[in-house]
Amino acid sequence: MKNSTLFKTFFCAVFLTGSYASAQEVTYSEHIAPIIFKSCYSCHRDGEVAPFALKTYQDASSRAQLLNHEIQEGHMPPWKPVPAHGDFADVRRLTDAEKELFQKWADDGAPEGDPAKTPTPPTYAVGSQLGTPDLVLKMSQSFTLKGDGKDLYQNFVLPTGLLQNKNIAAIEFRPGNAKIVHHALMYLDVTGAGKALDAKSAEYGYVGFGGPGFTPTASLFGWVPGAQARFYPEGIGFTFPKNSDIVVQIHYAPVDVPESDQSSINIFFTDNPSIRPITEATISPENMATSFVIPANTVKSFKGVINVPNDFSLMMAAPHMHLLGRDAKAYAVTPAKDTIPLIWIKDWDFMWQGAYTYKHLLKIPRNSKVYYEASYDNTAENPRNPNSPPKLVRWGEGTADEMFLCYFFGVGYKPGDEAISTETATAIEEEHNFYAGNVLQLSASPNPAQGQTKLAFYLPKPSAVTLEIYNLQGERVLMVLKAQSFEAGANALNFDAANLPQGAYVVRIVSGNDVVSQQFSVVR
Repeated sequence: MKNSTLFKTFFCAVFLTGSYASAQEVTYSEHIAPIIFKSCYSCHRDGEVAPFALKTYQDASSRAQLLNHEIQEGHMPPWKPVPAHGDFADVRRLTDAEKELFQKWADDGAPEGDPAKTPTPPTYAVGSQLGTPDLVLKMSQSFTLKGDGKDLYQNFVLPTGLLQNKNIAAIEFRPGNAKIVHHALMYLDVTGAGKALDAKSAEYGYVGFGGPGFTPTASLFGWVPGAQARFYPEGIGFTFPKNSDIVVQIHYAPVDVPESDQSSINIFFTDNPSIRPITEATISPENMATSFVIPANTVKSFKGVINVPNDFSLMMAAPHMHLLGRDAKAYAVTPAKDTIPLIWIKDWDFMWQGAYTYKHLLKIPRNSKVYYEASYDNTAENPRNPNSPPKLVRWGEGTADEMFLCYFFGVGYKPGDEAISTETATAIEEEHNFYAGNVLQLSASPNPAQGQTKLAFYLPKPSAVTLEIYNLQGERVLMVLKAQSFEAGANALNFDAANLPQGAYVVRIVSGNDVVSQQFSVVR
């Protein structure tokens, strides 16, 4: 979309007038649909957890005022971190200009515009966003959620079955029933504690809230609707010990009729024997000067601090509270007294918690102090308070208990870490930019590639397609396909990059008289 006429028109209008919405009519086809498909459609589509789809003009126009209200209030798209407190990947927050477009469109009666200019909705990968996994861990049986209109937090133990330690390049959660899987948290367990809790439960899995019910060996991040799976930066990852388990806690959204789910986790190995292990640091009540007690009818704040003994490259931050939580902020103070903002969530919502990945590794100098501040509202004015009337609340795993936690994930610092990007390009990202009327487009993902690699391409009209791969000396090293016919729109196919030596390459697509090239690299 960067080179499209639509983008240039949008940029010039905003830059020259300060307000695109006031410059001309705002229509669904040219202005609103691109925003929806970029920031909303990953959840608001058929079969996903959102309560309605936003695939067509009719879907959006019939809810124009509702959409505008949720957007102007900041409820949607759900993105909690405050700007300028962490430069994160996968930001779903709308810009002020985009909000203004929605406002004018709704106020003007939601005009459609020229239907021929409406973008094609993005397509989404089935099975995996990253390619062919090395190991798939699937729930051993289907779990049925009662249609009683209540939320449920259920933990499932997925044995890895590994016979030896394995280094991990990516972990990808895949919801089995996206209509009811609200989010998932994953934990590594080498103690068998998860299996013991599961054995005590009469049904498959065991109920839990806020944690797996034991101290895990490691936290493995999580998944929320619309999340983009990514490979860890090259040379960085986890190590799974042999015979370890993954415990996945799934938050099931309330439904009025029974629904079943059988989710899975895709694991991608790396043969790199010298990966830098992702380590976890946590601020908890153990790092506070006071006890963690929240009296009834009070709003109370707490502050914890940890020391950073060595230079550290921070990759991800994840605050965690329960239903009384209201505000969470983390920051680092260096020995030179400089403050590094890490994350700030002003309006905590347990329903939209997440782990937030920085676009680039963030250096925290040695001997810095990392602070975490969190406030809790244990009054009757808090609509999420699980106790009525309010009661004294302490630390605990239960729904009516509370937690004071902030997880930090990263690796020991090496010079140059600041330039390492966590945003490995994927075909799904590129497909978000495949808009009707655009020119021929092509992407390769993951990039850099190790094994199965996806070539995604957009055709403005039906065409015979040739895909070839060249080295940087201009020599063709692989003919992926020759003169094969494809329909207009987004298309994709896989090839095995493991057959190519490590190095840089160019993949070229030929469609009629149009040729587009994309550089990518192969690593081992």
